[in-house]
Amino acid sequence: MRIERILAGMLLLALAGCGAQTGAVRHRRKPADRPKAVSVDWSLFSQDTWADRTAPLPSFTPQAAGRLTLAFSQPLGPVGAPNESYPLEQNGILYVTGPGDLVEAISAAQGRLIWSYKPSTMHQPYWAPVATRGVALGDGMVYLVTADDRLIALDAKTGALRYQVPVADPSQGYFETMDPLFAQGKVIVGSSGGDEGVRGFVAAYDAATGSRLWQFYTVPAPGTSWVPATGHHGGGAVWTTPTFNPATGLLYVPVGNPSPDYFGQIRPGPNLYTDSLVALNMDTGSLVWYQQEVAHDLWDYDVASPPLLLRAGRAVDVAEAGKDGYFYVWNAATGQPLFAPVPFVKEDHSPPTPQGAVEWPGPVGGANYGPSAYDPALGLAFVAGINGGTVVTAEATGRPAQPLDFGTSAVDIKGVPWTGTITAVDVHTGKVRWQDKTATPPIGGVTAVSGGVLLFGEENGVLEAVSAATGKALWETQTGMPIASAPIVYEREGTVYVAVVTGGAASMNKRFPSTTASLLLVYRLGAADAAK
Repeated sequence: MRIERILAGMLLLALAGCGAQTGAVRHRRKPADRPKAVSVDWSLFSQDTWADRTAPLPSFTPQAAGRLTLAFSQPLGPVGAPNESYPLEQNGILYVTGPGDLVEAISAAQGRLIWSYKPSTMHQPYWAPVATRGVALGDGMVYLVTADDRLIALDAKTGALRYQVPVADPSQGYFETMDPLFAQGKVIVGSSGGDEGVRGFVAAYDAATGSRLWQFYTVPAPGTSWVPATGHHGGGAVWTTPTFNPATGLLYVPVGNPSPDYFGQIRPGPNLYTDSLVALNMDTGSLVWYQQEVAHDLWDYDVASPPLLLRAGRAVDVAEAGKDGYFYVWNAATGQPLFAPVPFVKEDHSPPTPQGAVEWPGPVGGANYGPSAYDPALGLAFVAGINGGTVVTAEATGRPAQPLDFGTSAVDIKGVPWTGTITAVDVHTGKVRWQDKTATPPIGGVTAVSGGVLLFGEENGVLEAVSAATGKALWETQTGMPIASAPIVYEREGTVYVAVVTGGAASMNKRFPSTTASLLLVYRLGAADAAK
């Protein structure tokens, strides 16, 4: 948190409290003259099928951002438990998750708990994160994938269980953390557990019945191509929500690193399709094109951040911010790169050795699972970056008792703090328009508003609003807990709300520990405030 932001926030609050007095008499509208109250939902992970993560709320301007106030809060988990949940809002109901695959439905305007559901755990992998990132909505149901690899469908109104089906075998090292994707009567589910050496995949299920329709494996079967015949190796996890373009029928899938993570001698070649953005036919699951960001990855540089589609007239591009610290843009139909990758954090790479090599960014950054956003009016994509250096060692090791396939270790550089960046990239030129440095990592990503505001949270607990055009600080509040996801913005009957979950990231918990219970925090901006 920079001193400039503190001063800017104080100035905005001061201005808000001393409105100018004039002799003019305002026209008072009759009830019949009042504009009809509007509602804008946030019912998909990235707001709409374009996955640009921009709320269509022009009234939420930079001038109005400083008037956000807390409306209500709701506890979601025990003290110390991380929470990476991305809420959804539809028809006045918030759907949010908590540790242990908790799902709650909450009144989006009043904060009243409507229903709560927590599945029984058949086989909780002890190495799996306790955080889940959210749910999908569609056809009157709420879809959840659990840590023990079940796809669960709940009634959206009551929380009653409709069905549950297995999607993988947790005893093999699979688990789930992602928000599933609902589209065209299908639920898309990807595998977590790439660092455990499992064979990654993405699969489509019939949303009404839970029947599997197709499955695409992101790495070859053991003993074929680059995957060794013996040992528990593979990778290619699909950690986060894919993106779907209904106009073309293409599904864009972010694919994680190969394993062993840091020791590459037993997996020769580029290790397709790891560290790639893969475009699939939504109907069949067949491959259309792919682009690999990091060939023969030795640094755990997953393609983890959800891809976003960029609209520019009739042209459509697809972009992704990698853990390698570069922002990529390709033609969405062909995969052709549009310009050279754009760095957004410190870059310093060398192959890991048995003695250890310093790497920037480390395996947790530059962009992790947190989403980017895109404002088509400004032509800017916004990327949340993680600046953290790591010493990576790599040598042949036996598989340890804990089922991880790292190929040795990665530890933080002693005495060097982990910070972050928020970067605005011109998607037409590949040039950085502005970059803002943050005191701690904004690992949860960013959210844009069409009125010109950008929102994000940090691991130090600060929730912030800045100008999307310039990066200028507009508003901030200290929530008291690490923030490991991005806010959502919705409107109910003329009132704008910002909802965010606190609790911190599982991968950051030792660096920025959670000391209180996870919360859902909802801030409000009244219709009168938004118009000012």
